[in-house]
Amino acid sequence: MSSPQGSDLLHPKRLVVVFDSSVVLQIIVTGQFRILRCLRSEFGVQSAIVPAVESEVSVIVENVPKFRGRREQFKKALRNRTLAIVNRDFLFQFVGAASDSWIRQIDAEGTRLYGFVDRGEAFTHAASIVLNALVATNDTTAVSRLVRMGETVPMPTLRFWDLLVFSHQVGWLSEKDCDDIRQFLHKIGERNHPCFSGHSFQDGLPHFYARLTCSEKLGIGAAEAQEKFDERVVLTRVNPIPHEHPS
Repeated sequence: MSSPQGSDLLHPKRLVVVFDSSVVLQIIVTGQFRILRCLRSEFGVQSAIVPAVESEVSVIVENVPKFRGRREQFKKALRNRTLAIVNRDFLFQFVGAASDSWIRQIDAEGTRLYGFVDRGEAFTHAASIVLNALVATNDTTAVSRLVRMGETVPMPTLRFWDLLVFSHQVGWLSEKDCDDIRQFLHKIGERNHPCFSGHSFQDGLPHFYARLTCSEKLGIGAAEAQEKFDERVVLTRVNPIPHEHPS
């Protein structure tokens, strides 16, 4: 698929990752927006969501018991652009006046894909495909379906646990932090990656292929691909002195 005339969002110092609801909700419920802030400040990675996901998450944090009470946390992340919304204003910084044509194409592709996957997934993958930006999603079924249909889904697709393992690699989260998150997700009935389902973080890590890794740190996790779509993107710090650390 060709994109409208404009700019490439995969500029080496400005990588955009489009998040779906499944990852955003796990970030919200575990209080890990700090990971997205540090990705932006240290690595130049801007996290973003499409309006369909904004609407979907807003309804869930209002109505689903295990997520209820997190509405202000989500709204704050949108206000301070920890999570940017993929709209005309957001795209203007990359493509100027051509942003309207990009939005029209995303809307058209999202409507088309909605016939095959859920609405949030459809528009998330539409934005990813049109913008040539990575996706963060836990829904491997939707990814597999789109790939079988011949859609050019940018790879790798990132999962919630790729963010946690990356954060451990660069020192933002300790081993205990990661295992506490694993146990909490299990307690509230949220799905963990199979490597960490019924296994401690320490025991599961050697079997987890990290799709996101830092060029300046020793690699962690499995050295070889473990499952379908296991590819890797390597990030390098754009700010040699970190601006922000999670606490």
